[in-house]
Amino acid sequence: MLKKPAFAVLITTIAVVLYNILPQLTDSFTLAGFIFIASPFLIGWMVYTILRFGKYNGKELNDKAEWGYQDKQHDELGMF
Repeated sequence: MLKKPAFAVLITTIAVVLYNILPQLTDSFTLAGFIFIASPFLIGWMVYTILRFGKYNGKELNDKAEWGYQDKQHDELGMF
Protein backbone atom coordinates (compact mmCIF):
# COMPACT_ATOMS: atom_id res chain seq x y z
CA MET A 1 0.00 0.00 0.00
CA LEU A 2 2.87 2.40 0.69
CA LYS A 3 4.22 1.72 -2.81
CA LYS A 4 1.02 2.81 -4.59
CA PRO A 5 1.29 6.32 -6.08
CA ALA A 6 -2.46 6.97 -5.72
CA PHE A 7 -2.25 6.29 -1.96
CA ALA A 8 0.70 8.66 -1.54
CA VAL A 9 -1.08 11.41 -3.45
CA LEU A 10 -4.28 10.89 -1.44
CA ILE A 11 -2.55 11.05 1.95
CA THR A 12 -0.49 14.12 0.99
CA THR A 13 -3.55 15.89 -0.40
CA ILE A 14 -5.56 15.18 2.76
CA ALA A 15 -2.71 16.53 4.90
CA VAL A 16 -2.45 19.73 2.86
CA VAL A 17 -6.22 20.29 2.95
CA LEU A 18 -6.30 19.69 6.72
CA TYR A 19 -3.38 22.07 7.16
CA ASN A 20 -5.39 24.80 5.43
CA ILE A 21 -8.71 24.10 7.17
CA LEU A 22 -7.68 23.34 10.78
CA PRO A 23 -6.48 26.83 11.82
CA GLN A 24 -9.81 28.30 10.71
CA LEU A 25 -11.89 25.76 12.66
CA THR A 26 -9.99 25.71 15.95
CA ASP A 27 -7.74 28.00 17.93
CA SER A 28 -5.22 25.21 18.52
CA PHE A 29 -2.36 25.15 16.06
CA THR A 30 -0.85 21.94 17.43
CA LEU A 31 -2.07 19.58 14.72
CA ALA A 32 -1.51 22.19 12.01
CA GLY A 33 2.04 22.67 13.30
CA PHE A 34 2.66 18.93 13.18
CA ILE A 35 1.37 18.78 9.60
CA PHE A 36 3.60 21.75 8.75
CA ILE A 37 6.65 19.92 10.10
CA ALA A 38 5.67 16.64 8.40
CA SER A 39 4.80 18.20 5.02
CA PRO A 40 8.32 18.10 3.49
CA PHE A 41 8.56 14.40 4.33
CA LEU A 42 5.09 13.72 2.95
CA ILE A 43 5.86 15.53 -0.29
CA GLY A 44 9.23 13.78 -0.58
CA TRP A 45 7.55 10.41 -0.03
CA MET A 46 4.91 11.24 -2.62
CA VAL A 47 7.47 12.30 -5.23
CA TYR A 48 9.65 9.25 -4.59
CA THR A 49 6.67 6.89 -4.82
CA ILE A 50 5.45 8.41 -8.07
CA LEU A 51 8.88 8.37 -9.69
CA ARG A 52 9.79 4.89 -8.47
CA PHE A 53 6.52 2.97 -8.78
CA GLY A 54 4.35 5.07 -11.10
CA LYS A 55 3.39 3.77 -14.53
CA TYR A 56 3.12 5.91 -17.66
CA ASN A 57 0.19 4.89 -19.85
CA GLY A 58 0.52 7.53 -22.55
CA LYS A 59 1.79 7.38 -26.10
CA GLU A 60 5.56 7.00 -26.50
CA LEU A 61 7.62 9.38 -28.66
CA ASN A 62 8.86 8.42 -32.10
CA ASP A 63 12.54 7.58 -32.64
CA LYS A 64 13.56 11.07 -33.83
CA ALA A 65 11.12 13.07 -31.69
CA GLU A 66 12.66 15.03 -28.83
CA TRP A 67 9.38 16.22 -27.32
CA GLY A 68 5.68 15.95 -28.02
CA TYR A 69 2.16 16.77 -27.00
CA GLN A 70 -0.63 14.23 -26.65
CA ASP A 71 -3.38 16.62 -27.67
CA LYS A 72 -1.81 17.88 -30.94
CA GLN A 73 -0.17 16.27 -33.93
CA HIS A 74 3.42 17.24 -34.73
CA ASP A 75 2.33 18.84 -38.05
CA GLU A 76 -0.23 21.09 -36.34
CA LEU A 77 2.29 22.82 -34.10
CA GLY A 78 4.08 24.81 -36.80
CA MET A 79 7.12 26.97 -36.21
CA PHE A 80 7.27 29.32 -33.23
